[in-house]
Amino acid sequence: MHKIRIGIDGRALSNINRLRGIGKYTSRIIGNLVEIGSDYEFVVFGYGKRPGPGMLPEGAAGNIEWIEIPQTRRVPLVSIISDHLLFAGAVNSSGVSLFHGLDHNMTPFLKCSSIITVHDLILLILKGPYLGPTSWLWMRSHQLAARRASALITVSESTKNDVMRLWKIPEDRIRTVYEGVDGQYSPDAGVGDRSFVVNKYGIDKPYFLYIGGFDPRKNIGNMLTGFKRFMISSGPTHKLLLCGDAKGFEEYLNDEIEQLGLKDNVAVAGFIPDEDLPAIYRNATALVFVSIYEGFGLPLLESMACGTPIITAANSSIPEIAGKSAFYVDPLEPEEIAGAMSALAGDETLRENLRTAGIARSRNFTWAGTAVEILDLYSRILGGVV
Repeated sequence: MHKIRIGIDGRALSNINRLRGIGKYTSRIIGNLVEIGSDYEFVVFGYGKRPGPGMLPEGAAGNIEWIEIPQTRRVPLVSIISDHLLFAGAVNSSGVSLFHGLDHNMTPFLKCSSIITVHDLILLILKGPYLGPTSWLWMRSHQLAARRASALITVSESTKNDVMRLWKIPEDRIRTVYEGVDGQYSPDAGVGDRSFVVNKYGIDKPYFLYIGGFDPRKNIGNMLTGFKRFMISSGPTHKLLLCGDAKGFEEYLNDEIEQLGLKDNVAVAGFIPDEDLPAIYRNATALVFVSIYEGFGLPLLESMACGTPIITAANSSIPEIAGKSAFYVDPLEPEEIAGAMSALAGDETLRENLRTAGIARSRNFTWAGTAVEILDLYSRILGGVV
């Protein structure tokens, strides 16, 4: 029986986003679609001869067709348009009936039906340091692609509302499909979890944890100031462990830590491999995630699944994900962040209540469930229902 060919955007498996949330989203979506979408033939388009090492789950890489997207030499602005044309040319000549764009900066030149996942509209909401000539052009291209698409997927109701408000796309063309969490993120401690964290990452005392990027919306300065105030009131009982790719922000981060006198109390661990993350989460007193804006906020979900309490902000998509299982603060008030740290460090009952609530809530989010909803949308578009 001839299978319908579905094109999938795999650029985030090998570009700068491979170490970010979009890379994980792309990896898990493709892996789960391949596992349960046996009625389709999946064609993945990306850079290079194959996906980045370890970026696809076991078994998925051998069950897809990989098509390399050609790229032009990096010339600002000009290369964005030429790359869009080359990308569209690869898709248009591949014989796919439907294409699903997963990364930012989608080409608006496709001839086949398409679905676009919109993760966030940070560039348009926060502007300032995010919106320059190049980013404006690729955001404009993304908007055109979204308007031409058969349907959009947003990863939260918050992002859906942003798309309706800023891109003027009607609600009936948008479906919210939440992200999921891997089974490895569980509250069940592995043998030697604590000693592993001590030996590999040098964290020899209780710690608060941050996982994510270091761009301005992540609000790192206020988090560090809050931690400093916590230390002033509680003493050096905890460390703060910062995890994530800080490329481009190293000087800023080091200066902030130095100026606050936190050099001996803050550990900058860099990018953490997926296999290390569950132990890192489980042994933390709390995840501190006081972002100004999120499209989804995957570290929140991973922390909840591991049974680790969360200190976070009640803005953008965050309350949709965390619900009542988080300690909410004003992210612009370091004193509130410090107070939340003190409360969780000193109150075992509070920690246990948030732990229990987070574990229960996290069970509502699975990558398999995400893939089922996406496959249903594929079916509806191919069947002419959408």
